[in-house]
Amino acid sequence: MLKQYLKHRQDNLLSYRLLVYILLCSTLLAILSTTIQLFWDYKKDVDNIQQGIDSIEVGYLDSLASSLWKLDKEQISIQLDGIMKLPDIGFASITEIVADREESVFYRGDREIELPIQRNFELHYRDTLVGRLQVGATLENVYQRLLEKFFIILGSQAVKTFLVSICILLIVHYLVVKQLNSLALYTRRLGLDNLDEKFELEKNLLRGEAPDALDQLSDTLDQMRGNISKQLNEKKKAQRALEQLNQELEQRVKYRTATLKHTNDRLSETIDELTQTKDRLVETEKMAALGKLVSGIAYEIDKPVTEGLKHTEQVEALISEHSSEDNGDSTWLDLNQQNHQIQNQLQKMSDLVSVFRLISIDPQSVTKRHINLRKLLEQIEQQFSERLKSQQIRLQLVCSPSLEIISYSDSWKQVFTQLIDNSLRHGFSTDRSGATAGEIRIELQRHSDELQILYTDNGVGIPEPILPKLFEPFVASKSERGGSGLGTHVIYRLISDLFRGKIRCQSTRGKGVEFKIRVPLNPTSQPVRSDSDQW
Repeated sequence: MLKQYLKHRQDNLLSYRLLVYILLCSTLLAILSTTIQLFWDYKKDVDNIQQGIDSIEVGYLDSLASSLWKLDKEQISIQLDGIMKLPDIGFASITEIVADREESVFYRGDREIELPIQRNFELHYRDTLVGRLQVGATLENVYQRLLEKFFIILGSQAVKTFLVSICILLIVHYLVVKQLNSLALYTRRLGLDNLDEKFELEKNLLRGEAPDALDQLSDTLDQMRGNISKQLNEKKKAQRALEQLNQELEQRVKYRTATLKHTNDRLSETIDELTQTKDRLVETEKMAALGKLVSGIAYEIDKPVTEGLKHTEQVEALISEHSSEDNGDSTWLDLNQQNHQIQNQLQKMSDLVSVFRLISIDPQSVTKRHINLRKLLEQIEQQFSERLKSQQIRLQLVCSPSLEIISYSDSWKQVFTQLIDNSLRHGFSTDRSGATAGEIRIELQRHSDELQILYTDNGVGIPEPILPKLFEPFVASKSERGGSGLGTHVIYRLISDLFRGKIRCQSTRGKGVEFKIRVPLNPTSQPVRSDSDQW
């Protein structure tokens, strides 16, 4: 209960203060008005006593003087009793004067009581002083009446003051305090996130319709709230504009930085392309001149070699004919062996001339056509089927049946044929007993505008001294097996010059070999870059 009272007092502290001040002022005013009233009544009562005493002079002095002269004690007693009945008379005495000596004869009342008001009257009978009348009035009844009146007035004033204070407090509470509490609650609740919330004073019968100071305060507070909200919105708008400007500046800086970087990259790429183009043009001119020279030499060599092969075949037929007639003649057998040796050497020379022609191939002299790479690989697989079977090698083709390009069919056949021939000739030994199962894997896939080829085998690999110069001409790891040393060079020339692509080889001795080839799908486009490897 005490906690509730304290909370209510804290919430309505202004009302409590108003009540205390109203009661205090009302009490002081009540005491002041009561004091004035009592003083007025006291003076009035005293005046009434004085008037009563004054009336003795008019109504009693002559009769008392006559009775005293005649010594009519009964009449004197009756008159003294009449005087004592006057308001607040506490004592009355008659003194007889005989020979200028006063002797108390008659008295009424108590001599010992305090008599604030006293009067002495001389009694004259026919101009003769016969005695004196002494009258005294007490104020005890006056004080008693004033005290009773004080409590009555004070009690009525207290009740009236309390009721008036309560009424005033209620009126002030509903007119002022309640509105101020609402204003205080609104201002405490008001924040930056609810500035759009308006405040309206509560309407009631006591306040009426005419605006007052509270309405002006409410309007002023609402204007202040509106100004704060407006300024805050303008600040937020300016902040958003600043942030947007910063973002735009940042984006511009990023864009210009990216543009500058892109321009620098393009310039670098252009310089690299120009350098590559220059090197390619120089090399192309060299190769064109070399091609013409090799083509001429090959043509000149091919003719006598072909004629020599024909003659060796004729000689072989004659030797066969004569050796059958002269059985057991060793001359014809020796001649036949020498003829075979000549024929093998001429055949090697013919193969070498064919390779020379591949080195000097001119793109203008060949025609492009649609190629289904899956079918092309299957044809090559059929071509090597006997050798693969005899060497126990499995050829695995990973290529979509729908993968088609427009390119040079014979040149692609030469590339794949040369790769497989190199693997069979150099990568896998003739004796496969106890070795890991041999496997050649060819994987082709289209990536963006490039054709990517991954060729691998699990053979013996390429010796480390040979690997750096693998694509140079006349480099062979096992020339004693009939290799010319031009196979990988022919592949490199076809990939680089004809297909405008890139080829890279990786190998670890004893773990096989890996060729990565990338060529543009359109051979007339820009060559692929060495830094765009997606494998």
